[in-house]
Amino acid sequence: MMTDKILNELLPYLLQRASFLVTRQFHEILKLNEISVSRWRMMAWLSENEPCSITDLTKELMLKQPSVTRLVEAARKDGLVDTSQDDDDRRRVHVTLSQEGRRLITELRKSARASDQTIVDSLGKSRASQVKKTLHQIIDHYET
Repeated sequence: MMTDKILNELLPYLLQRASFLVTRQFHEILKLNEISVSRWRMMAWLSENEPCSITDLTKELMLKQPSVTRLVEAARKDGLVDTSQDDDDRRRVHVTLSQEGRRLITELRKSARASDQTIVDSLGKSRASQVKKTLHQIIDHYET
């Protein structure tokens, strides 16, 4: 029997576990609104970066292109996003939030901010800022 406990020493595991634990409350709010985490992330990204292509969403959402296409199509059918073809490249689709999507994301952003504030309050503002800075450094390192 191995006595070396590896998981609690691996940074990827700790990052994923921390993410799971701190997002549980917000994910329950999403569930009550019948919004998946992927749909929330897509709508949040669009609210700050529209119009956006499927390719850009694929990169930001960290999903495969067919999954993003299905996600966008389902949100379009639910009246949360609008899509249009690029005038120069008919294969390229632009995605924007619909009026209903803007209304919903405004409400969800309030809940996300409140959830984030709970984390900041538990860590303290200085430590939370330090954690965010470290996470941004990790992301920047691995995205380049």
